Amino acid sequence: MRKLLMEFIGTFFFILTIAIGAGPIAVSSMLMAWLYIGFYVSGGHFNPMVTLAVMLTEGITLVHAGYYMLAQIAGGFLAYAAAAYLHTRVVFPEPNASVSLAQAFIVEILLAFVFASVVLHVAMTKRFHASTVFGFAIGFTIPALMAFGGPISGGLFNPAISIGSTLFGAISGMSEIMWSHLGMYVIGAFLGGALAAYAFIYFVPERSR
Repeated sequence: MRKLLMEFIGTFFFILTIAIGAGPIAVSSMLMAWLYIGFYVSGGHFNPMVTLAVMLTEGITLVHAGYYMLAQIAGGFLAYAAAAYLHTRVVFPEPNASVSLAQAFIVEILLAFVFASVVLHVAMTKRFHASTVFGFAIGFTIPALMAFGGPISGGLFNPAISIGSTLFGAISGMSEIMWSHLGMYVIGAFLGGALAAYAFIYFVPERSR
C-alpha cells in the first residue's frame, strides 16, 4: 500500500504542475523532487509507460505493474480536478493542429523511447545503482523532450496525463478534451516504452537492480 500511495501522490504533484501550465523547468524540477522522495519507496515511476518498461525488464510483476498504473492514472485524474479548482486555466494535452495524428504518434513513440531509456539506464544498472545521479538525469530529460515534442504532439509520453485529463474532461463536460487523441497518446507511449525496454535488455545484458 505504501508503494501505491507514493505512486499516487508523486504522480498527482507531477501532473498538477503540468496541468496548470507551469513550464518545462518547473515540471522537470517537480519530477526530480518526487524521484528523490519516492525512488526508495516505490521506484519513483509516476508514469504507466515507465512501469511497463520496468515490468518488461523483469523489475516488477504484471499484477504489481497493474496496480501501479491504476494509482498513477488516479493521481493524474485528481491532478486535473485540483488544477481546475485551484487555477483559472487548465492545460489539456493535444497535438499541434498543423500536424497529422500519424506524425504526433511517431513523436510520442520517440519521446517515450528516450525517456524510458534514460530511466532504465540510470535507475536499473549496476553502474548507477548506488548513485544519486538518477534524479538529475531523468528530471532534466523533460525540458529537452518537451522542446522537441511539445510543438508537434504536445509532448506527453505519459498515459497518466492523457487518461487522467480525458476522464476529468469527460466527467466535467469540458469540450477541450479530444477523445480521438487518447489512443495515439496511450499506444504511442506504451510502444515507445516497450521498445526502450527491449533495447535495454539487448544493450545491458548484465542489468541488475
